[in-house]
Amino acid sequence: MGSNMPHHFPALWILMSVGEKYRRIDTVDAAAQLLIEQWPSHDGSKYIDALRACRDALRDIVPAYAAREALMCAADEALICYICVIQGEESRKSIRNTSSGAKHA
Repeated sequence: MGSNMPHHFPALWILMSVGEKYRRIDTVDAAAQLLIEQWPSHDGSKYIDALRACRDALRDIVPAYAAREALMCAADEALICYICVIQGEESRKSIRNTSSGAKHA
């Protein structure tokens, strides 16, 4: 079962529409809320994958980083602009290893 603590990941800045400011998304909760409430299309395969990744991260089945990666894929699919900080391989490994062996559903 998921914890009451927010599930953080390295921030993404997402631009949902022209003329709008970039939105900082750095938790699984914020990613899920964005997908459910403001995503332009609810039928893309990457969109569905992102919703599942958020659900699984909130249940501690996959690390929060998996939801971040899925959100970026969904943004690519929907042609939504985003900015992310590229981390070194060692940082990425440490983020992935915080899952302590979590498996994908």
